Amino acid sequence: MENRVGFRFIPTDEEIVDYYLRLKNLGGDTSHVDKAISTVDICSFEPWELPSKSRRESRDQIWYFFGRKENKYNRGERQSRITKSGFWKKTGVTTNIIRKRGNREKIGEKRVLVFHSNSEWVMHEYVSTFLSPTQTTYTVCKVIFKGDPRDLPSSSSSAPGGGGGEVEHNHSQFTHMNNSGEFEVGLHLFQSGHRECDNDFISILPFIELKNSNIRDTLSY
Repeated sequence: MENRVGFRFIPTDEEIVDYYLRLKNLGGDTSHVDKAISTVDICSFEPWELPSKSRRESRDQIWYFFGRKENKYNRGERQSRITKSGFWKKTGVTTNIIRKRGNREKIGEKRVLVFHSNSEWVMHEYVSTFLSPTQTTYTVCKVIFKGDPRDLPSSSSSAPGGGGGEVEHNHSQFTHMNNSGEFEVGLHLFQSGHRECDNDFISILPFIELKNSNIRDTLSY
């Protein structure tokens, strides 16, 4: 299928934690999630360097990464978030992520961080809470640039690196939780003239579930 303007990679908070982050932390064959989200040492780079490390090019100025948890001290859960030119500072309250089906248990947490000294860069950090501490090696970091796209380095619009990930221009396969609590492959479809939702993603108009294996192969990561 040819690329079409309006298709985006937009996992929900629940899908990020209950699918991508869970599979990454459990280990084994992580090739499926690794094709969607690259693994990066977030604080080894400045925020404006991260877009070029993403598996996918983003027109919404949102990029996703797996990051390893690195405690600032030998004991405790305080994370080291210092880069060469600044640091990521937590702001606001931590949001609980609840599984919407079944017993509606808490499965993760989302923390919002702002980069100092450039507050136009924001990061949402997702942490699993339903796995044991020994299984929570990775987090998911959603990096957002809220400034003028013309202020982004030109390298961010070139082919991304991050382990040779493919560039995704206009559409994306994604996972969707069905009524049975199982994840299915699907596609989010958008139209122009959208409104913003929760400062992160544009509103979903029609939703198309693609269950045909040939179509899934065409839209593979």
